[in-house]
Amino acid sequence: MAKSSFTFTGNIGQQPKLTFQPANERSNGQQRPLLSFNVKYDRLVKSNEPGKNYEDKGGFWVRVDYWRNNAELLNKLLCKGMQVQITGELRMDSWPDAENPGQTLTGMAITADNIAIMPTRLQSITMAPRQGGQAQQHQSSQQSGQQYQPQQQNAQSAPADEFDNWDEDFPC
Repeated sequence: MAKSSFTFTGNIGQQPKLTFQPANERSNGQQRPLLSFNVKYDRLVKSNEPGKNYEDKGGFWVRVDYWRNNAELLNKLLCKGMQVQITGELRMDSWPDAENPGQTLTGMAITADNIAIMPTRLQSITMAPRQGGQAQQHQSSQQSGQQYQPQQQNAQSAPADEFDNWDEDFPC
């Protein structure tokens, strides 16, 4: 059976919660980290009305379950309000309603394969040092007092093949 993948971008609704699931045969006798949090998926559609860029077509909350080994690290990085992009397997889920005993709630959930932090509202990023190196910190231009000014380039100023091997020069 083919596995379908769903990718969306949204904002984290509450501080992520890290728990450890008991060891079992499937996990080779090791406890498994589970990172859980909710993300609001907004359906914004480009508007045809003058003066209005987008229309809110409604959205919904998606519970995210992340079972990967780096869940502990992500728990340290992710926080409420942060914009993330989630890719994984979407499913309908049910759980007991805490406010109305005997009632069941249903909603969307995703078992995430990948979680990407979007750069919206980030002020700085600190990278762990390479072996024998020092940590590098990158700050936003607003925090350092500099303003980003995009440079206008002539379409002929950079040959197309100049960027073919861009990943070879990437410092990380």
